[in-house]
Amino acid sequence: MSTKPRRKPEGPLWSHCNECGHDTLHKVVKLVSRSRDYDDDRYTVSVGSNWRILQCGGCQEVAMSRTDWCSEDDPHDSSVPTYFPPRVSRRKPEWLTKHPELNDYLDLFEEIYAALHADSRRLAMMGARAVIDMAMTQMAGSDQGNFTVGLNALEADRRLTQEERKLIDAAFNAGSAAMHRGHKPAIEDVNTVIDIVERVVHAEVLKKKARELVDSTPKRPPRKPKTKIKVDKVAQ
Repeated sequence: MSTKPRRKPEGPLWSHCNECGHDTLHKVVKLVSRSRDYDDDRYTVSVGSNWRILQCGGCQEVAMSRTDWCSEDDPHDSSVPTYFPPRVSRRKPEWLTKHPELNDYLDLFEEIYAALHADSRRLAMMGARAVIDMAMTQMAGSDQGNFTVGLNALEADRRLTQEERKLIDAAFNAGSAAMHRGHKPAIEDVNTVIDIVERVVHAEVLKKKARELVDSTPKRPPRKPKTKIKVDKVAQ
């Protein structure tokens, strides 16, 4: 086995930047190549890895990539790099970490986004279902024991509109399919479910903010009664 740092780093390349949120031009700060030869007395097979330290040309964020190769690979098939940290496929909403009342949800959401970055769609859907369960318990004030019963109670209490119920139902059923029936959803469907889950949780924040806004807004002063003006009759 040999480890030989390359003296002249490669030119810049395009790569996704987690901080910028899109593909940017990255400088290859350093390239280290590792290789090993296997000889079975008939021919030699070489395998190796190219490690690159990358720096975003925009925000200067630093990441690392690893590309594995084998001398038997098809030269027309390009290898897909593995990134450290993983490239972010969906950014965590800023409001999630700004409200202490969401701390119970935070760990679950962190695991959901980590699953998304690793393209573990089933795990992300299962996590979304768990968030829905937690949200229903928070909204109802207690565990209703059955998801449908909880929805019925919230809708009857007018804490949930019919449209909101449809959204929650859709997200919950998709998560159940991933958990119980081995369903692997398309990435577009996963993002739709996460959109719904984020909306459900964010709605609770907005409701609290709306109440605070009402309390802090000065009340309109009562209107003064109109004064009637008497008009003297002019003598004929």
